[in-house]
Amino acid sequence: MTEQKRVILVTGANKGIGFEVVKKLLQQSSSKATDIILLGSRDIKRGQDAIQQLGSPTNVHLLQLDTSSKESIIATTKEIKEKYNGHLDILINNAAIAPRENTIEATRTAFATNYYGIEMLNEYLIPLLRENGRIANVASGVGPIVSYLFSKELQQKYTSPTLTTQELDNIVEDFLSAFESHNLERIGYSSEIPFPAYTISKAALIALTRVQAREYCSNKNISIYSVCPGFCATDLNDHAAGSRSAAIGADSILYVIDTPTNELENGVFYQDGKKLPEICDDEAKVKAFVEHSKTLLKSKQ
Repeated sequence: MTEQKRVILVTGANKGIGFEVVKKLLQQSSSKATDIILLGSRDIKRGQDAIQQLGSPTNVHLLQLDTSSKESIIATTKEIKEKYNGHLDILINNAAIAPRENTIEATRTAFATNYYGIEMLNEYLIPLLRENGRIANVASGVGPIVSYLFSKELQQKYTSPTLTTQELDNIVEDFLSAFESHNLERIGYSSEIPFPAYTISKAALIALTRVQAREYCSNKNISIYSVCPGFCATDLNDHAAGSRSAAIGADSILYVIDTPTNELENGVFYQDGKKLPEICDDEAKVKAFVEHSKTLLKSKQ
């Protein structure tokens, strides 16, 4: 029997880490059944350029997708149903933004992509996943670091074993409202938290992964993991000094796609093949991150 082709969607794949993930998936496909890879890109021209850079392989197809738009997500779901028999095997939620402005508008925009967009895309596409399907939500190690700076009560809310999607949405909305009214400390967020639009959206995504793994994955042996690619040189951080290559970040993501499920824990956060806590337990690491962020902010002023 010939091996069944997998249908794989990678969001935000026209550049950076997502592009490297597609490159590595292509390398894997050359040694077995050819995967159908959907290169998700918000911008059609950039997506087309990315496919050309890959050598225009016949098994890579452009899929225009803005993960912050419900209409775009609905159109994506329809396209997969019509063109790929409604089948999906792997979803890699890589698309993310890191706003430079510390405004409520920029913060809401970041959460629309980094949190709500992933929540909604998963809700629409999980029904299309075949048996043993997998989802990788690309988060960040800054999530557990800033979670260390939450109040104990807030930490308990984020990590509650009975947390629901609606309850987590309420926590996120409380954050956005408090951010807008400059009352973050009142609800348990330290004033020391750097780049809150990005860092807290990633903390929320790690919590969402655990919740969705419990709420949606009892059928068809579906697995959902959050994963940190590490601090990689991308447009997101202006290819910052001291960062590692996007290709290495792609390896970290693909670990949770390629490793046998009996060697992984559903709903858990991974980096470079290692399970990480939702709340960092290394105070020195937290302090170093905060100080580095302060230095970075000064340099941009």
